Amino acid sequence: MAATSGCGSVCDRKDPDTYFATVDGKTMRCNFIDVETPYSATYVELRYSPFCRTAWARQTGSFGWLSGVLVQSYNSNGTLRMTVDDTGSSGSWSLMVNDKGMTARACFYQYDTEWDYEAGNRRIMYCTARY
Repeated sequence: MAATSGCGSVCDRKDPDTYFATVDGKTMRCNFIDVETPYSATYVELRYSPFCRTAWARQTGSFGWLSGVLVQSYNSNGTLRMTVDDTGSSGSWSLMVNDKGMTARACFYQYDTEWDYEAGNRRIMYCTARY
């Protein structure tokens, strides 16, 4: 069951595996007891915490070190709010985005060459549906 408030924008860009959120008087990691996987696509899952009301992407396959995952957060009107990638986490999952009153989707990307990696030119290959 989802918390009434979640942790809001405070959880944006935090690591779900290490960040302790305080919601409705309780403190827990967002990647803990109640985590769900509402959608998956090739090499990526959309993860959701009802406690924190946050979403993030988790990588399930790989093309090697030139690949990764990101999560995209959308406002209630459908406009893109932010994109958060796996920089700052273990590399197997993205950082979180607030998902209360919004939707999110997870995407798998790759860099075609080391030059693309250096330039930040990633190619999004597969994405889940929005949740």
